[in-house]
Amino acid sequence: MADRVPYPNARLIIFSRAPQPGHCKTRIAATIGDAAAADLQAQLLTEKAAMACTAPLCPIELWCAPDCRHPLFQSLAAEYPLTLHQQAGADLGERMYHAMSATPAEYTIIIGTDCPLLDRPYIKTALQMLAEGSEMVIGPAEDGGYVLLGLRHIEPTLFRDVEWGTARVLAQTLNAADRAGLSVRQLAMLWDLDRPEDLSRYQVVHTATVKQ
Repeated sequence: MADRVPYPNARLIIFSRAPQPGHCKTRIAATIGDAAAADLQAQLLTEKAAMACTAPLCPIELWCAPDCRHPLFQSLAAEYPLTLHQQAGADLGERMYHAMSATPAEYTIIIGTDCPLLDRPYIKTALQMLAEGSEMVIGPAEDGGYVLLGLRHIEPTLFRDVEWGTARVLAQTLNAADRAGLSVRQLAMLWDLDRPEDLSRYQVVHTATVKQ
């Protein structure tokens, strides 16, 4: 596929947990239940894979937790031009660093499945910024985290001493980038589907997408 995409020397990494009840979307599960939260995770992953793999911009890797054996992971790999990889590391930072370091590419973008508005144009903008020479591209999230990280060189300090899951993630990552002397460009701020109150916004987005 690499020779048939606009950015063959890049890689897009999608990070995802398996949609297993009790092991994903735990904050939302407190409101809608473990089974419904797992169904939601499956829906988000399926939507993100379809978005990325329909007219793909670059080679795509799906990095799975706890492993690649879940039937949905296997189904997506059979349906779309993506490869499966198992996440490894003690925390999110270690897992992201491992995935980005293991990926042979001139520049790499990593995203999750929780941002409904993260679409192909958003990814394309990030890829173009990296292709033009930016060392780091980041997509801020409303909750103080980020929805996309793109790097030309994998800087390990970006993934250390970060309070993952808090409102300090973006600031701590930008501070680390500044200390490392990286040139950084920021994308538009988006929102993640992490809390029960985000469900109503997601329903609006999902309904509009289905009608298209």
